[in-house]
Amino acid sequence: MRFLENTDILVAEMPSSVFADMRQASDIAIEKKIIHKDPEEASLRQEYAMEVPQSFHHWITLLIDHAYDLHKLKYGIATEGAQNLHITNMWCNIMEKGDQHYPHMHENSFYSFSCYISCANGDAPFYFIQDNKGTKVDINKSSEGHVLIFPSQMIHTVYPKKTDGQRVSVSGNIVIRPC
Repeated sequence: MRFLENTDILVAEMPSSVFADMRQASDIAIEKKIIHKDPEEASLRQEYAMEVPQSFHHWITLLIDHAYDLHKLKYGIATEGAQNLHITNMWCNIMEKGDQHYPHMHENSFYSFSCYISCANGDAPFYFIQDNKGTKVDINKSSEGHVLIFPSQMIHTVYPKKTDGQRVSVSGNIVIRPC
């Protein structure tokens, strides 16, 4: 795991068993096609609600608790620890050539994430805006099995997809539950 230089954006590789569970859960979401209701101005055409794999929930909350301080006592939060972090919702995103995800942020959550299930070289980059600076994250075949984790209030977007084929990713939000 590593933070991108001068940012609050964490990049981490999922353990292979966690990635396998995530891939299976995303396949089920794509098959069921239960529409995730994102705000229309930011939404992709194909976003599907999905179940949270317990292995992923356990792994990512421990990782966030280890890597971030934003949810800890020194920032005035009354609770701390991975046991108080909870994924509230997750959805599978499918991007096709020409699709783009418009600038937005995630309200009513503390951390957000995007996991890459299937990508192509030269795929549409992810772009963050933080402290009036932009951070471009290139997404390619080597992004598969990786997750970007970031504070939910960071404005972010996905540039238009210029490659053929589908890009499959999973996004979600994490809150702090009271003790």
